[in-house]
Parts: sequence; structure tokens; C-alpha cells
Amino acid sequence: MSSSLARAFDQLAQNRLFAGIESGLLDEIAPDVRVVQLDAGEIVFREGDPGDLLYLVGEGSVKLSKSCRDGQQETLGFVRSGNFFGELGLLDGGPRSSMATAAEPTLLGVVDEPTFQHILDLAPSHLHMNFLRSVSERLRTVNEHFINDVLRTERLSLVGAMANSVIHDLKNPICIIRCCTNLIAGESSDARVHELASMTERAVNGMLAMTQELLDYARGSVSLARETISIWGLLDELNQQALRLLPGHNIQFAKNIRYDGNVVIDPTRFVRVLCNLIKNAREAMPSGGILTISTDLVDNQIVIRISDTGIGIPAELLPKLFEPFVTHGKSHGTGLGMAIAKSVVTAHNGKISVASVPGRGTTVDIRLPAPPQS
Repeated sequence: MSSSLARAFDQLAQNRLFAGIESGLLDEIAPDVRVVQLDAGEIVFREGDPGDLLYLVGEGSVKLSKSCRDGQQETLGFVRSGNFFGELGLLDGGPRSSMATAAEPTLLGVVDEPTFQHILDLAPSHLHMNFLRSVSERLRTVNEHFINDVLRTERLSLVGAMANSVIHDLKNPICIIRCCTNLIAGESSDARVHELASMTERAVNGMLAMTQELLDYARGSVSLARETISIWGLLDELNQQALRLLPGHNIQFAKNIRYDGNVVIDPTRFVRVLCNLIKNAREAMPSGGILTISTDLVDNQIVIRISDTGIGIPAELLPKLFEPFVTHGKSHGTGLGMAIAKSVVTAHNGKISVASVPGRGTTVDIRLPAPPQS
């Protein structure tokens, strides 16, 4: 065995699978353990792949996730350094029930069935107990996740029923507000009155659309009314609904518009996503700060970034940020804002991601396909 492989196996030898096994026995099996170095984001196996290998985590960590109802990956948990995963697939040979992805640069030891049998022959008592302890812990975690998943499904069902009821009850008063607004605007030639009437109509439309959005998310479907709008037109809508509020919160607004062409979106839904992100940024800067919006064209993708200099998001929360009912720093938050944002961006064939450093700020990165003329 080369010196580099020997050093790698020294890390793998600390794995809990080998707890209590003498070093001489480990030296005997070391040549049979394949060492793999993965970059962050590399996939170890996908859901449904054959389960024929056991994996030891030497350093780094691996994320286990499962496809949920909207086709997105939901995080089940993380396998940290010194632990192992993939054991059930190795035992029964069935397909993988989840996807495993390197969450960071990760060193893995790969054990096939003959190698595992060899280890079992060398140290049966230790291996059995180490194996059973790990499987027991994993089953507890899965059971907890199953209970949470059932509760979340019930909560989403309740949200859908509530949204449906609210939409039904809102329609009549909204129709009355619209009629009154039109009458007031028709009785006056004052430009300010017309502006206020227009703002009122947009606000009530936003109320109805927001409730419809909750209903759509609970149903697991997003329908879009796409239009071509310029980046400056998008910024103008944001200014009307969110950006103009920033100075009152001691927040400085900066923009870096390196792409100012068109984008094909559902303006109502997409602007509301951005407004929600701006609201999050504003609340993350209670003492003031800087909010920056930037646009770029990268590899035929329109990149829209919203950055703040706020309190940031804890690292352990980031992988679950787009899951429903996950919230941070909001005593009255529903935990649906980021989940809905992802569903809307995904419906636009785009991607959304978040990077954050606690105490320094957060950046939300949205990437959309550029229109052909761009």
C-alpha cells in the first residue's frame, strides 16, 4: 500500500465500525478497502441505485436526501466523519432508498460484500455490536423523520384548506374595494388620487395572489403567466413594493446592474419572491446595513443576487432552508416563504441557492434561463 493510501486508511481506521478491533487485523483488511476522495456536491449514489457497497466516512460529511412530492431533494440527515452508511443496501441487496451526496470535500472508504465478510470473519463480536448500534441509531432517526414528515403533510393540508377558505371569503370584499377605488379615481382628476387608487388596487391584488400562492404550494403545483420584462422594469416593481421602504429602516440600497436586458417571468409571482427575500434581508439588519441587488449574465443564465450585511444564518440551518416550516429568527414566521420561493423559481426552470456567514450577512443567488435574444 502506498504511503498516501496508508495515511488515508489511518483516518478510516478511526471509524466506529472498527471500534475495538485490533490494529493488526485492520492492517490485514486495509488493502481491500478502496479509498475515494470526493469534491463537495459529488453524488455517491442515487435513490434507486443497487445497494451493494458500504461507505466509511474518513473526513468531511455526506448528506442523505430523498425526493419529495415536488421532485426536490429533502434532507434526511448527515453522516459525519467517523461514521458509516449504506449498510442496509449491503445486507439485503435492495435499491437505495435515498441519495447520498458529499456535503463538503470528503474522504470515503468503500467496502464491498467480500471485504465486509472478511472483516466479519476476523472480528465477529466487535463488528456485530458496532453494526447494530449504528443501525439502531439510524432507525431512530428515520422514525423521527417519518413522524415529522406526517406532521408536515398534515400541516400543509391544513394550510391548503385554510388558503382555499380565505380566497373564497376575500373575493367579495376585494371586489368591493376595487369598485370603490375605480369610483374614487373616476371622480377626481388629481394625479395623486389616481396614484393612490392604483397602489390600493395593486395591494388588494397582491393579497389575493399571496393566498392563491399558498394554496398552489399546498397542492404541489405552480402555474405561471409568463411575460417578457426588462430588468429595469423588474426593479421599478420592486421599488414600488419593497425597496422604497429601506431608508426608513436605516438600510442603504446599492445596485450592480451588469445585465440590463429582458427576463421571461411571471411578474406577479417572481416580484413577490424577490420582495419576500428583501423583507428577510431587512429583518436580518435590525440596526441597519447595506442591501445590494446585482444582475449578471453568466453562461446564458440571468443571475440575480440579493445580498445583505445582516446577522446571517447558522450553518446547520442552511441545508434545510428551503424545506417547509423551517424558519430562523422570526417569532411569527410561518417557515413557508423560502419553500414557496424555491417552488416558484423551479417553475421558471431556474435555481435558487443561499450562502451565509453568521455575523457578516447572506446572499441569495437566483439563476434563470436567458431569453434567446439575450
